[in-house]
Amino acid sequence: MAMTLRLSESDDRLLTDRARTENRSKQEIAREAIRAYLNDQDRRIEDLEDDLAVARYSLRRELGEVTYTRHAEARRTLGLDRPAHG
Repeated sequence: MAMTLRLSESDDRLLTDRARTENRSKQEIAREAIRAYLNDQDRRIEDLEDDLAVARYSLRRELGEVTYTRHAEARRTLGLDRPAHG
């Protein structure tokens, strides 16, 4: 998918200077910067999702909706203590 990146004159000069300094193409540097930006945004979204999960848990705990189960009971409920068939 082709994309046109419109830069201000000053940004284009910075990109041109960096490309010249690093002996790389402007397109390569721009793609790398865009990739880094998108990866950073993905990490931010994941962090926000984690924060939301913690907030939901805290709310459920405050409302008294959180209960704890003993390890043995959890294993039994999940069927992890059943004898192996063989």
